[in-house]
Amino acid sequence: MTSWEASLFSFTSPAVKRLLGWKQGDEEEKWAEKAVDSLVKKLKKKKGAMDELERALSCPGQPSKCVTIPRSLDGRLQVSHRKGLPHVIYCRVWRWPDLQSHHELKPLECCEFPFGSKQKEVCINPYHYRRVETPGGFSLWFIVRAKRACPSWWRDVRHPQRKGPPWQGVGVGSVWRN
Repeated sequence: MTSWEASLFSFTSPAVKRLLGWKQGDEEEKWAEKAVDSLVKKLKKKKGAMDELERALSCPGQPSKCVTIPRSLDGRLQVSHRKGLPHVIYCRVWRWPDLQSHHELKPLECCEFPFGSKQKEVCINPYHYRRVETPGGFSLWFIVRAKRACPSWWRDVRHPQRKGPPWQGVGVGSVWRN
């Protein structure tokens, strides 16, 4: 452990330290610590929520319950001047540090409060989501972004019948048809 990491942990609550023990990847230590600290404050208000999250993280192959937090008005969570979707934030912290977008995640059948259900609570249990595999290892987010960045002259050559703004027709279906 570096001296910077040691100083980071010296001001961290025991609950946050325990949860950070399951963190994946070694990037953005300070941001992950703030994200987990914010989550701990929310979960401490709900009886058994911390225990359930720790159980899910310590036994990844075992069935676990939903671990929920209240959904904000816009569905996002702000951590240290960065806004993101809560299930994506915590899946990035505990499972996939390279996760780019909610489009790469699908809820498991067992999840009662998946992000897409628009309920008042949203499940942040990282083991209630699976990562969507994409061809060639690229995320769907990357493919859609790359298509949007494609120069209009190239789009006109490949799709002379397509008219209108560059973002029209770009979506999941068109990614796989082209």
